Formats: sequence, C-alpha cells, structure tokens
Amino acid sequence: MPVDKYEYMLNTWGGFYNKEYQKIHGKKCGLHYFDTENDRDNYLDKLKLIEVNYNAKHLMFTVAEGFHTRTNVVAHRVCRHDGKFYHTKHEFWPCYSYSSALYHMEYKWYLGFNDYPLGEDFDYDKNQIEIIQEWISGAFSLGSD
Repeated sequence: MPVDKYEYMLNTWGGFYNKEYQKIHGKKCGLHYFDTENDRDNYLDKLKLIEVNYNAKHLMFTVAEGFHTRTNVVAHRVCRHDGKFYHTKHEFWPCYSYSSALYHMEYKWYLGFNDYPLGEDFDYDKNQIEIIQEWISGAFSLGSD
C-alpha cells in the first residue's frame, strides 16, 4: 500500500466484539480504512446502530485521517549490560497518540516488566542494566487524547 495516499482510519475494539455479540453481528474489530470521511462515518454509524439494536455494549473506537495511517507507533529502548547493547521495542497501533505512547513507556513498560531484553528468566533487580536511550517513532495522532 502506498504511503502517499490520504486515508480515513477507524480502529475499533471493546465488549462489542465479545463472542456472544460477534455471533449476532459478525463484525471484526481492529483497523478499518476508507477512501472518504463519509464512508468511514457511515460504517461507524452502522456499528453504533448495531450496538443499540442488539444491546452489544461497549463499542470502543478511535478515528484518524491523513497520510501514513498504516504506520505503527513504536516505543524503542536501548540498554547496556556487561558491555553489550540490547534494543527492544513495543508496537502500538497506527495513529496512536504520542502522549499515550510516552505515558506507556514511562509507567507501564520498564525493564523486567513488559520489557525483557535479556529474557524473562534474567534477574533484572539484581543485575545492573543501564538504559542508554529511549524514543518513540511512527505516525502519531495529533488530536486530543
């Protein structure tokens, strides 16, 4: 897919996609791409109508538009142990907000918990590991969080 195409993205998830509701509506969660804002909004309106008509609660969604709406946001980390460098990364969905990715990296993604550059059996509390660099890359959503 060319990255120079302007697209309208809809990302959906939540209880709306629980097994009992999916048997009823047959819709798939995740990323959906449209050529026009109207097409995206019409599809979202149909999902909202299903949510109301079938009491399929908790349709969660984000919308974004622009170029590079298929480019994931990625948190990166380089650390050093015993003179060796290790690079790890955590991928988010495309158009994830920068502030949310930063929050996740600072408070929910740290060495020995959701980030295991030396394996899960390594004792991260006992051994000294130095974080050398951290950064976030990708195509971010610039809207409000």
